[in-house]
Amino acid sequence: MTLNSIPTGVLIAVLITAAVIDMKHHRLPNSLTASAALLGITMQCWLLGGSGFLNGLAGFFTGLLLFLPFYAMHWMGAGDVKLMAAVGTFLGWPDSLLAVALTTGTGSIAALGLLAAQGGLTDYGRRYGLMAKCLFCTGKVAYVPPAPEESSSLLFPYALAIALGTLATLAWVGRLDPFIATLGGFVHA
Repeated sequence: MTLNSIPTGVLIAVLITAAVIDMKHHRLPNSLTASAALLGITMQCWLLGGSGFLNGLAGFFTGLLLFLPFYAMHWMGAGDVKLMAAVGTFLGWPDSLLAVALTTGTGSIAALGLLAAQGGLTDYGRRYGLMAKCLFCTGKVAYVPPAPEESSSLLFPYALAIALGTLATLAWVGRLDPFIATLGGFVHA
C-alpha cells in the first residue's frame, strides 16, 4: 500500500458515508464534516509537512468560498458547503477547484434530471423566466421562490453530487488508479 492511497481511501469512505446519510436524512452532521476536514488537514501534514497544511487549507477555503453563494441563495444546505470544504482539505489546491466545477456540473445535471422526472421542469423554467424578465425590464434582481408543492422545492441530497464530482476529480488527476491498484493487491493477496 502506498502512502498516497491512504488519504484517497479515507476520502472515498467519507464521501460514501456522507451520501448515504444525506439520502436517508437530508442532513449532514457537523461531526462528519468537521472530522473529515481535520482528517484531511492531518493527512496533508503527514504526507507533505507544512506545505501540506497550506495546501489543505487552500483546498478548504476553495470549497467553502465557492459553495457559500449557493447556500446564501438557499440552493443547498450548510452541510453541503462544509462537506465540500472538507473534501478540499484532502484534494488541496488546485484539485479542489476542479472538484467544485465537476460537482457543480454533476449536481446541476442531476437536479434538472430529477425535476424532469417529477414533471417540474416547466414550473422551474417559468420561475426563472420571470426572474430574467424582471432583471431585463427593471434592472433589479428578484428571486421568485418555488411554491411548496413544486418539485423544485423538494430536498435534493447534494452529497451524492459532491461524491460523484470528487470521484471524477480523483480519476481525472490520477489519484484513483493507485487506490484501485492498492485494493487489487488486497483482493489478490
